[in-house]
Amino acid sequence: MARAAAESVDVPIGLVTLIDGEWMRFAGAFGLVGPLAESRRILVSESFCQDVVARGEPVVLRDTADDPRCRPAGAGVRVGAYMGVPVRGPNGAIVGVVCAVDGRPREWTPAEIGALRGVATAAGHLPRLFADLLPESPDPPRVDNAAPPHSLFLQALLDSLNTAVFACDAAGYTMFGNPALQRMLDLADDLPADAATLAGDRLLDADGQPLPHDRHPSARALAGEPVRDVVLRLVRPGRPHRTLIANAERITVAGAVLGAVVALHDATDQQRAQRFRECALAVSRALVEADRIADASRQVVDAVARSLHWPHAELWLADPVIDALRPAASWTDGEPDRPGLMAESLGPGVGLAGTTWQTGEPVWVPDIATETRFDVEGAARRKLRTALAVPVRSAEAVVGVLALYADTLDEDRVALTAHLVGIAAHLGHYLERRRAEELALQLARTKDDFLALVGHELRTPLTSITTYAQLLTDNPDCWDTDGPQLLGVIRRNTESLQAIINDLLDLAGLESGHISIRPADTDLAELTREGIDTVRAAADCREVTVVADLPDRVPLHGDPQRLRQMLDNVLSNAVKYSHRGGRVTVALTEEAGVAKLSVADHGIGIPPDERDRLFQRFFRSSTARDNGVPGTGLGLVVTRAIVERHGGRISATHNEPGTTMVIRLPIA
Repeated sequence: MARAAAESVDVPIGLVTLIDGEWMRFAGAFGLVGPLAESRRILVSESFCQDVVARGEPVVLRDTADDPRCRPAGAGVRVGAYMGVPVRGPNGAIVGVVCAVDGRPREWTPAEIGALRGVATAAGHLPRLFADLLPESPDPPRVDNAAPPHSLFLQALLDSLNTAVFACDAAGYTMFGNPALQRMLDLADDLPADAATLAGDRLLDADGQPLPHDRHPSARALAGEPVRDVVLRLVRPGRPHRTLIANAERITVAGAVLGAVVALHDATDQQRAQRFRECALAVSRALVEADRIADASRQVVDAVARSLHWPHAELWLADPVIDALRPAASWTDGEPDRPGLMAESLGPGVGLAGTTWQTGEPVWVPDIATETRFDVEGAARRKLRTALAVPVRSAEAVVGVLALYADTLDEDRVALTAHLVGIAAHLGHYLERRRAEELALQLARTKDDFLALVGHELRTPLTSITTYAQLLTDNPDCWDTDGPQLLGVIRRNTESLQAIINDLLDLAGLESGHISIRPADTDLAELTREGIDTVRAAADCREVTVVADLPDRVPLHGDPQRLRQMLDNVLSNAVKYSHRGGRVTVALTEEAGVAKLSVADHGIGIPPDERDRLFQRFFRSSTARDNGVPGTGLGLVVTRAIVERHGGRISATHNEPGTTMVIRLPIA
């Protein structure tokens, strides 16, 4: 009755109060929290109910702010608006009040006043509920073969509820069910005789297991077991699964069991909202704790899939070199990074993720079984039913796609899409922030490394030049004997300085765009062979073997001069950092429109804690400095600039010992 009072006028709190001396006792309460919910009573003098009882008619208050009773002492509840209707017993005496309470001021319409009157009238015609307060009196006369008035009110009340309600007698036979029950469970007009079989094939327990006959809410209530806020799952063929909250009560009079009443409330929307909150919190925590993009990708996918209870989730990140998406992380049936449905790459418009990447808009697949826009055969084989993919944006660019798959149909497209778009936005902001942080750190390190360059790589040759020039100036006699040798030293140091300056100018020009790339049709395989021939003399001096695995021809549209500069840098590094008698392996392949060049050595390598700085300007590893290997820390930075100006990417893997440089360039 209290729930009916609240729902009939759309307020958060409904009460059925009974007069008990100086107290108003809450026989029924809905939406009430705090101390009043525990004590279930309030002094008549502190309650608006006293006005209803005194006047014997409805009391309607749109704004109670000026009344001290709007905040009962110690109640923890604020009454903003109040409506109360007297409850009269069969003898006409007022025995209580049906109340509707809102926390904010509001207007009450005549229709709402009439609705609450109906609830109060129905309550007044249930004498067994008030047996301890009502004096016995004969039933009012009624016309034969006509339903009693209170039955009509009660029937109208049950029919108007959104909550599904049914009742059974002491033997478990179904007595009635309201229209909301039939709609919720897709039942025919005739209800099953055995209440414990009501939708028994469609109701599962909270873990998704079939509901035994003796665990049905009606059977549990008849057995005297408390049934309060029991979670059930409703599974209907071809329909989305729903989450129900069941409450049931056994009805007894004078110790005799008359039956049980069961109420089923659809809590799917509330549960989804709770899952969305948990998901957002888990994603925020993952992005705060993750130090690397790879770690953040795995943790975000894990958090989303676990929170939303979807069996498969995947994150794709764009690879601009091949103009395709590559898998960053996946989660399948509780296992992170399982291959699941993910291919090695997806082009624009290919599959669900590729389509989302190409359009830059969310893509919703309500039923995979009937999808015709793109190939979802892998998902269909795994009996997945619904899919949703949203773009991940960084600034204005789409840099990835977050996709989820469910094994049930789900109709709530708007809520799911809005939630995942928010998650993708968090991830996009994280990617931007990480790149900004990496840039700031790189700038700070660059300053230190530049000072080291000035202190050694520039000052040392300048010192030699100055010293030998001064020696020639102060000792003219030595020109005939030592002059050529001293001039050779000056020339070599001048060339070293010139190389450093050229690298700095090249790097600045390439990164700013002031130095243009002059692409032409060229053969990368031939350029690689020429580069190997150039470093062959240096390799022979160090007894380093260079092994090449090159195809006859790899046509590529690029700047031959800059590509040769790139090759000279990586090949000379491999030889320079190899141990005496070592081996350098060069391999070139073409696949899916991308030329892949790898140059591997087994030399001094790079310490693990320094590897993330490999492509920062002026950086030189501690192993290079300790072994006295000359260098400026600019070669790989210039190489990366050349590669990126060609639309490619350069990366390094570590051989323990040694390093492998991998360069990927688009053919076109």
